[in-house]
Amino acid sequence: MSFNREDFLKRHSNGTAQHTGSRRAAGPTQNIRQVLGGSIIGAAKMTRLEESWASMPWTADAYIYQHWQTLCARSRIGCEDYDHLRKFLQLLKDNVPGPTGFKFVSCPLDNDGTVDRAAAKAIMRAYREWSKPVNFDFEGRLSRAEVERLAIASVGKDGEVVAHIRTGPDAGPWGVAAQLLDPMLLNPRHYEQLPNGNVVRHGIEFPKDGGRPVAYHFIQQDEMLMGYFISTRQNKRIPAEEIVHWFIPEIIGQKRGLPQTRTALWRMRMLSGFEDSALTNARVAASKMGLFRSEDGEEDIDADELPFDTEPGTFENIGNRELVPWNPQFPDTSVEPFCRSMLRSMAVGLLSQYHALSGDLTGVSFSSIRQGELDMRACNLAIQDGMEDGFCTLIFEKWLKLALLMEKIKLPNGKPLPWTGFDKFKDCLFIGRRWAWVDPSSEANAAQIMIGQKLRSRSEIIREIGDKDPETVWDEIEAEDKELKARNIVPLVPPGATPVLPPEAAGAAGNETGAVEGKKPAS
Repeated sequence: MSFNREDFLKRHSNGTAQHTGSRRAAGPTQNIRQVLGGSIIGAAKMTRLEESWASMPWTADAYIYQHWQTLCARSRIGCEDYDHLRKFLQLLKDNVPGPTGFKFVSCPLDNDGTVDRAAAKAIMRAYREWSKPVNFDFEGRLSRAEVERLAIASVGKDGEVVAHIRTGPDAGPWGVAAQLLDPMLLNPRHYEQLPNGNVVRHGIEFPKDGGRPVAYHFIQQDEMLMGYFISTRQNKRIPAEEIVHWFIPEIIGQKRGLPQTRTALWRMRMLSGFEDSALTNARVAASKMGLFRSEDGEEDIDADELPFDTEPGTFENIGNRELVPWNPQFPDTSVEPFCRSMLRSMAVGLLSQYHALSGDLTGVSFSSIRQGELDMRACNLAIQDGMEDGFCTLIFEKWLKLALLMEKIKLPNGKPLPWTGFDKFKDCLFIGRRWAWVDPSSEANAAQIMIGQKLRSRSEIIREIGDKDPETVWDEIEAEDKELKARNIVPLVPPGATPVLPPEAAGAAGNETGAVEGKKPAS
């Protein structure tokens, strides 16, 4: 059904849009206000107060074309100059990949649905070896964990991370390595129609009818040249198969990432300037004791000889002068609550918690900090999930293809894993940072109840609270039990814990007490 403006106005005007002398009865505007609501009409007003307010929506391409360069430049400067933005990047690195990076777990499944443990251990062993700096980084300086931490910092600061998967004899002992590229080498204003019909948008080549990226066009310029975006058409085209480009999408049709710091930048810049001025004023106030003036208004000393820099607690003898005390009252007690209020707003824009961003735990209770941590962890888990699929897994699959082709992954018997099993061997998990609670005993008791009621699995609990995969934990427990038994060591049972007995011992204990499964002890 098509929309007819005249019918709409007539229907909502109740036929009262008539002039009566100099007065006009309730017209369509008044009734539309009643129908749509005053707040919507207020947001759509075009008065003097709204002149600078946008009235035309931006598309993702238009917004990035116009503002990406400025936002990234200011974000980079802010992360270097502002203490709280530096803390924000540290929080991202510590809470998304974690201090030691994502935990890699290989889980290839056989046809019967069980995990091929031999293949899984061989893949994890090989991937652990490749994750070392000499193998993982094209320049041989960064380990996989360090690259992942640097990648999430780039997403926070620049809005995206770009990695080039290099192959060949120059790519290290494994013949494959990752190289992080500066996102600024992708010119956001590079728009071009190519002879083959493809189009370049923001430095990325797409098919003419849209779809997945075909290639990336990176700016080629001499590293000795200072500056940004030197006018040049000397771009290096790299096929999309060799590039891993990840960002957090926030607009439909978005092709490039936007800095996560962007909504807090202006307020943080103003607050930083305010703090600098307040600090300078406090220092001058603590150093300057007073001013001198001439009683008769005559100059008895040259102006060039007046002291401008003073030391605390000193007075200068400059002749016939009267001391005028100077007692500034700023900074006063209002500075702290004002700065705290500004930091709360910035923490919201940075999707962070105020107490974590500022380090201020004043007035924080256990319940409030726990609720705040739950919100923050949900946000970090979402970022972890996106980074796992869009960055970590893609790099792993590119490595796995070449490692299988080169027969680098071998079973304990020396037999290499076959290339034909790539679809099976690529199944894996990347587990990001997990967090312990302030009251671990309560959480452990809750986990025990959940496991006992079959509401959660032990594997899920291990992945949630630990930094290892369940198979590794169980292998360590098995090896530890064997070692303790060989040394004739019986571990103590913690108070309140139920000892886990071997099956034969558990049966004997049940027969002695009558508490065997399915029966009650005798009364």
